[in-house]
Amino acid sequence: MFPQCQLDHILKDDTFSGRLGTFFGTVWDLFMYMLGCSYVSAAGAILLLTIAIVFVPSMVSWKKRLLIGILHVSAHLAAALILMLLMELGVEICIRHKLLATSGYHTLYQWYQSVESEHFPDPTGLRERIEQWTFGLYPACIKYLMSGFDVPEVMAVTRSNICKNGIDSLSRGGAVIYYASVFLYFWVLSTPVVSLILGSYLYISINWLHIHFDEAFSSLRIANYKSFTRFHINTKGDLEVFTLAVDKVPKEWKLDPNWDGESKQPQEPSYLQKFPSKWRAKAPQQDPVNTVRIIDHFVIEQKE
Repeated sequence: MFPQCQLDHILKDDTFSGRLGTFFGTVWDLFMYMLGCSYVSAAGAILLLTIAIVFVPSMVSWKKRLLIGILHVSAHLAAALILMLLMELGVEICIRHKLLATSGYHTLYQWYQSVESEHFPDPTGLRERIEQWTFGLYPACIKYLMSGFDVPEVMAVTRSNICKNGIDSLSRGGAVIYYASVFLYFWVLSTPVVSLILGSYLYISINWLHIHFDEAFSSLRIANYKSFTRFHINTKGDLEVFTLAVDKVPKEWKLDPNWDGESKQPQEPSYLQKFPSKWRAKAPQQDPVNTVRIIDHFVIEQKE
């Protein structure tokens, strides 16, 4: 499926709308090819769809879960195909303008050799002696290290070789290097896009679908609106459940002098103390002791 070697139909279109239509038409063709011919990609898409469906809360009906999962996965797949095709177009344009794939994998090392004598003179011949002492490992290490840092050149040269001679002409090591270099740039491009898609999914879920409240709220990293649950068994043996909440959590705290001044019995639980915490809010109106409230209370009666 990738690399896409035939991109002339996109670049040769005269109008912007025509290029845009051809571009998305190519994305659709890639999507159909992925489902129909690429077994690994199709299996990955099915696995992603399964995870997306399971991720939807079980309170939603199966039909809605299936629909939400399909839409969610479709957004991710469309974004992935668009980014890959954009990256392919970028590499193709650079190759056509002689910015990449001009002289093989070691363009950076060749440039270094051309300026080495001018900027790094060696009047004593130390480099030649090091090359002899290391049996040629010294220049070879520099050569391949520079090739490793020149990822766009490696990607462009390998892509050109694949387009000319086919994917079968590439060795297993060359294929690993090529796909690793592509994955590196794809990771950088896809990270903000995936975050945007997932954030949009959570935004739509809590505002219109009324699901994923926990996931969306935790992603916002809001310190306020905290709640906790306490249980109490009354004299009748019934279980009382209290949910207490604080709307605003103080950001500044100070030591409570009353906590040090209160007499405490050994092993006395804190809830029996008048001042159970050694810390209090700097602003009294924000102290949780004064602002905490019960937002839910119900009783589970004991069964005989």
